Amino acid sequence: MNNFKGFSRDTNKFLFELPFCNTIEKQNENLIKYREYVSEPINLLYLDLLEAISSFQVDFEAKPARCISTPYTDRRFSPNVPLKEYMYLRFRQANRKTDMLGLYFDMGSEAYGYGLKIYKPTAKGMDILREKIRNNTELCSQLIDALVDQGFEVCGEKYKKDHFPEIPECSAKELLNLKTFHISKCKSVDDTVYSEKLGTELSNAFSSLKEFIELLIK
Repeated sequence: MNNFKGFSRDTNKFLFELPFCNTIEKQNENLIKYREYVSEPINLLYLDLLEAISSFQVDFEAKPARCISTPYTDRRFSPNVPLKEYMYLRFRQANRKTDMLGLYFDMGSEAYGYGLKIYKPTAKGMDILREKIRNNTELCSQLIDALVDQGFEVCGEKYKKDHFPEIPECSAKELLNLKTFHISKCKSVDDTVYSEKLGTELSNAFSSLKEFIELLIK
């Protein structure tokens, strides 16, 4: 492990106050605080999580520039709001443009979340994932049930009707009947965020998702 010791309580204060002063005129002043309270600690958190990521039998993109959120918003969509009012880490499958399985961490002033997402899903890509789930229904259900027992939630938009009536009711079937899905935890910002416990919590969570992710890509 590296030197992530948690975010400062000033990080939370800064993210809470930023929406009230996130202007072009105050960009340089805010950027100094952003780098101290957000960029520096999240870079250390990224380094700590690389060990957990490297244990996967998955080729994840691990370059910092591809994984760590930058301070700046996309000015095409936020012309008057120069800095992001949140932060994130993303470890997505490398060398793909669609249907990328990825692990993530997001945090704002009030809450943080983490888990598994499918980035840029397509109908064809989801059909491929469903076929892998159908071929491993029992194991998939066991893995999903274990994740739910740990506090993860399976989320996504359901089809209006059952697309797999031949499959008995189980967690895998529920997953199959979602147009796309993510598996995540969302928590209120608490003392965990201000200590090295956050790095441990994320490493353990990513490790818990390992077998399920590897099932989907094998």
